[in-house]
Amino acid sequence: MKYFLLLISSLLMFSCSEMPNEVPLDSHRSVVFNLNMTEAINNDLFGSDTDTLTLILDSISQFEMSDEDSDNIFLCTLPNLIFGETYEYQYAINGIAENLEPGRSFTVYDEGNMISDYYGELNPTIITFLVNMSYQIESGNFDSGSQFLDVAGDFQDPLWSGSQLEPIGNDIYSTTITNIEVDQNLEFKFRIDGDWNNSEFPENGPNRSHQVEQGENTLEYWYNDEGGN
Repeated sequence: MKYFLLLISSLLMFSCSEMPNEVPLDSHRSVVFNLNMTEAINNDLFGSDTDTLTLILDSISQFEMSDEDSDNIFLCTLPNLIFGETYEYQYAINGIAENLEPGRSFTVYDEGNMISDYYGELNPTIITFLVNMSYQIESGNFDSGSQFLDVAGDFQDPLWSGSQLEPIGNDIYSTTITNIEVDQNLEFKFRIDGDWNNSEFPENGPNRSHQVEQGENTLEYWYNDEGGN
């Protein structure tokens, strides 16, 4: 009897060890896709009112994407995708798929399945500038109602021409740029009203710099390094 029970226990242990216990009982998940079409629209590759945008999954299934709030970000949610599975996908305008090498792919995770892409770009490098202007406003150096803030750098065409930042709340100003080469060392400065006589670190002070990393680069500053760290 003792040996019989030992045999049953061994069989149970073996059976449990073979079960993929990392896979939940509910093995399906939803995946949300966000596709930024701003550049495609600006380059006349896509018309929000005239063209159709679809997501193609594994070269077979097609799903229409929509932009209900008109922010140039098109959305699509795919339900019931298999947890742990890797899928290939493409975006297509009027049925003509983008041509990227290597292709796009994603793996379904247990949580946080949200994919953000730019049309025609594979794993773009994104630089987001965040500048706190609260000290300048309190000191009377910047009037948020009548003045603007921009960033001028060696990554612009023409060089050092300036890109305006927009207020996003709490006296923080922001702008985002893409398609910057990885490992490139950026040189730049922030300016009030696009005026070099009213830029950071006056009297030939140093430029700011940042070495670009793959993926999202979020750069946070206080204007002129005044008011905080």
